Amino acid sequence: MDKYIKDIFLKSSKATIIQVVGISSRLITSIFLGRELGASGLGDVNLINQIITIILVFTMFGMDHVLVKNISIYLFRKEFKSIGRTIFTAIYITTIIAFSLSLLLFFSVEQISIFFSSKELNTPLIISSLVIIPQTMSNVFASAINGFSKVWQSRLLKDFLTSIFVLLGLLLCNFFDVQINLLNVIIIYTISRCITFLISLIYLRKLYKPIFLLGSIDKSMIKMAKPLLFVSATTLLLSSVDIIMLGWLSSSKNVGLYTVSTRLVLFVAFFLQITNSVLSPKIAALYANKKIDEVSNIVKKVTFWLIIIGVLSTLFFLIFGKYILTFWGEEFIEAYYSLIILCFGQFINISTGCSGVLLIMSGNEKVFSYISGVFLLINIVLNFIFIQLYGILGAAIATSLTIAGENILRVIIVKKRTGILTLPF
Repeated sequence: MDKYIKDIFLKSSKATIIQVVGISSRLITSIFLGRELGASGLGDVNLINQIITIILVFTMFGMDHVLVKNISIYLFRKEFKSIGRTIFTAIYITTIIAFSLSLLLFFSVEQISIFFSSKELNTPLIISSLVIIPQTMSNVFASAINGFSKVWQSRLLKDFLTSIFVLLGLLLCNFFDVQINLLNVIIIYTISRCITFLISLIYLRKLYKPIFLLGSIDKSMIKMAKPLLFVSATTLLLSSVDIIMLGWLSSSKNVGLYTVSTRLVLFVAFFLQITNSVLSPKIAALYANKKIDEVSNIVKKVTFWLIIIGVLSTLFFLIFGKYILTFWGEEFIEAYYSLIILCFGQFINISTGCSGVLLIMSGNEKVFSYISGVFLLINIVLNFIFIQLYGILGAAIATSLTIAGENILRVIIVKKRTGILTLPF
């Protein structure tokens, strides 16, 4: 293995531990809530979190990708003042957007509750709107930390630290006999998100003082971020359309059943998420310095191991899926076939490697956004049709077909645009 592959495996191993701990805490939280609140209550919690996740994509304005790309390049070139300006620009823009969208959510909770036919969402959504700004800042700081090649730290802060605090909060409530209901669960999420914000702020300050440098806005970042916002939004919506449309066209119970499948299937794709986090700054730096052969060598070797992991993960759920679902309760066995169908889609996703990251880091953000936009529309249409026909199975079929088609097309486009084939042959 060359120095890049060794570095990727070293950093991936640390990120894998964090990912396993994070996903495990989410699964345990989901099991706990499933048993305490039932499929319907779990569905309400997941709907609220999905709405907040979608809002956060827009508050970030695509700056997560821009931060990783710019900071990694400036760090490679030792242009430290440019790093400070990059962070300042991201904070300035995202704070304004976060404030605006938090107000919008605050005054729209009634309409959202009507849309999902659940008045119980009102107060939890109001509480959730109050922490959109600190959540946005946490994501900005985590993306900046990833740009410094602190991969596992970034993954922990961005994706999993809140989940760990939520699990601890639920365990404390259980220990002190505090009632577990929708409102209390959302309060625990809110407190956990605030703690994560403070920790991410302190950690970034250790990496780069004084966190950012006041000055003029880097307008080139805005230009770069616009297509990346579309990329981030369409990518998230692609993974959220099934849940949102189930909440609209079906019931909270079906949302609860289905989201358990989506939680479990993350184990198939999470190695791809880890390697993407590790590869992003490396690809950005190497591609910017015209080291195309080295980029090609890295992605081919990584994809080879991802395919092996994908096969083993899919077989595991095929054999043990029903037994695992009983942890949530007997009613959740109904989600087994949707789990298997989703595994197929994620297997295609992981087997095509880091084609999406390669498009973004090679300057083909607009092409990526066009692909994502087209398949988002396809996903909406397929979910609308199949959910009404087959319920949660229909959502799984529509989502898997969309994931497979989009990732196969990305591989083809990456080959044409960069000359790099992400597949290991």
